[in-house]
Amino acid sequence: MKKARESKRLSQYEVSHLLGVSQKTLSNIESGKSIPNIFHLAKMGEVYELDLLEFLAKQGVFLTKNTSTNSFRLNPIWKLVQN
Repeated sequence: MKKARESKRLSQYEVSHLLGVSQKTLSNIESGKSIPNIFHLAKMGEVYELDLLEFLAKQGVFLTKNTSTNSFRLNPIWKLVQN
């Protein structure tokens, strides 16, 4: 995520303001110390102009559909992303 932010020439302050989180929270997400919630992840995708499903797939995280309940889940569980 840090590389994506830097490629857009955005500061942590700017992105944290857009996400509505503290700069320390964003720093912790970028360093892998904390995991963003789905809403922050979606907003990061918008800000960084990333295809979120493609980004997650590159990290080894895939959505799988449960045909019996017609719902989706992450498979495997989110792993920390430090890029």
